[in-house]
Amino acid sequence: MPHPGDPPPASMPYLPQLDGVRALAILIVFAAHCGYGHVVPGGFGVTVFFFLSGYLITTLLRIERARTGTVSLPAFYLRRSLRILPPMYLTLLASGALYAAGWLDWMPVAPAAVLGQATFLTNYPGLFGTEAVLPVPLWSLAIEEHFYLVFPLVFLLWLGRLRPRRAALACLGLCAAVLAIRCVNVWRLPDYSLNYSWTHTRIDAILFGCCLGLWNNPVVPADRAWRPAPWHVAASLAVILGTLAVRDPAFRESLRYTLQSAALFVPFAYLLHGEGPLVRLLASRPMRRLGLWSYSFYLAHMTVVALVLHLRPGLHGVGLMLAAFPVTLLWCWGMYGLVERPCARLRRRLLADRPPEPSLAEDGRRAGVTPA
Repeated sequence: MPHPGDPPPASMPYLPQLDGVRALAILIVFAAHCGYGHVVPGGFGVTVFFFLSGYLITTLLRIERARTGTVSLPAFYLRRSLRILPPMYLTLLASGALYAAGWLDWMPVAPAAVLGQATFLTNYPGLFGTEAVLPVPLWSLAIEEHFYLVFPLVFLLWLGRLRPRRAALACLGLCAAVLAIRCVNVWRLPDYSLNYSWTHTRIDAILFGCCLGLWNNPVVPADRAWRPAPWHVAASLAVILGTLAVRDPAFRESLRYTLQSAALFVPFAYLLHGEGPLVRLLASRPMRRLGLWSYSFYLAHMTVVALVLHLRPGLHGVGLMLAAFPVTLLWCWGMYGLVERPCARLRRRLLADRPPEPSLAEDGRRAGVTPA
């Protein structure tokens, strides 16, 4: 790890354990969608993705500003577009083709709803008059896209100009405002379950990750980052387990997300220091590979599950997971080789003069950067 007084890194170092975190999060989501949602917290897996996205994007912006004195918004948006849009639209196209062919036992899908998916508005169900979407889980990606649209501009004009601690406190203030909105919704709305998917009620999970990127960041030498002890990690995980044990709907749609996201600060800080058996497990080759494919896996897995259920209607649980998992990996393998890697090379060619360049994890092992 870097030491205080070192110059800012030229790019974000490749941290293989973060690929393992992606892999763990996608396994949680996959198990929940295969029928174990009553015991496996799929929503928490999404929260982990949110936190990681906030941390990575903020760290990349800090490094770019330290090296160049500014942040290139066109370069940022081009990178995000080439990273996110091609796999997403191809997965939507494949899912739509399977649905049109009658190979998915799914609700009747409305074109307006698919338009909502394609334009990152599916996390506001009913906006297009219907919720009949294709089985591609884009509500969480919509929240991330809304964050990507706004946060770099906020960082350029405001947060990046503050001292790191003050910038982190500003993000914490925004997290408190989001919690307040959720609480008001629970108090005032007849149906407050959409706190789960609205951007303005879930973006705090990303902002907590931004706090770690802004202050106490082990990747940035000047931060002199705090190194949690194992018992700190155990205590934070106990808090997370406690939030999962409470079944009260009002708690689950208000304070739960805040406690989970705040508690994630500790294990992430621990992992980023890069030591210990948990770090080695998450950095193992199978976990790195699944983490590398986690974005395509997330996009495709529900369509594959629906396809398997069409072919084998009685399948569920472990049997469903064993049938759907290799098919989803096959899709990811093709998507990575034919789409994601070429897009990564195109990003590097187009933005060779704009550090840092987020790339895919396999390329990161050569170039020394972590993907976002």
